[in-house]
Amino acid sequence: MTGQELGSLYTTDELRQMLGSVGENVAVNRSVVFYSPKNIHVGSNSRIDCFCILSASSHGIVIGDHVHISAYVALFGASGSIHVASFCALSARVAVFTSTDDYVEGYMSNPTVPPEYRKEQSGDVVFKKHALIGSGSVVMPGVTVEVGGSAGALSFVNKNVPEFAIVVGIPCRAIGQRNRRLLELEAAFVAKYE
Repeated sequence: MTGQELGSLYTTDELRQMLGSVGENVAVNRSVVFYSPKNIHVGSNSRIDCFCILSASSHGIVIGDHVHISAYVALFGASGSIHVASFCALSARVAVFTSTDDYVEGYMSNPTVPPEYRKEQSGDVVFKKHALIGSGSVVMPGVTVEVGGSAGALSFVNKNVPEFAIVVGIPCRAIGQRNRRLLELEAAFVAKYE
């Protein structure tokens, strides 16, 4: 790709032909890679930046309205669904997994090995409205980030994040609360622009 192509976006028609469904005013950079694209659904006014990977299983990836997925984000939906509700943001280099190998109990790992020699932990990943995931964070299978929950940069999110909680670290731990005022701002924004 040339520098000019890297800055270009898929057209709405291209996205509608490629993906399961697409809303209005969606900006997806041409460097984004889709696996099982018909199982990927993107809402309106959302943006997916350069060099992202969205890999959906039959369970799908659903992205709501007003979502920002920053550069180099990887959504690996191998064995479960990924749901990113409206007004969420995933910062650069976030990695989300719906499946991981359990290699502690003496099993083999990696997808080149038949399933009978492997043990996987799998689960859906859900980001509810206004969830924020900081740069470089890893989100593991089965995690739900509740409304307004957030993880700071470089966090290992291996457990659910409560409503409006701020978590950080490896593994993540709660350090504070976000202000619920953002729900009032959402209502004002929707009333004015939607």
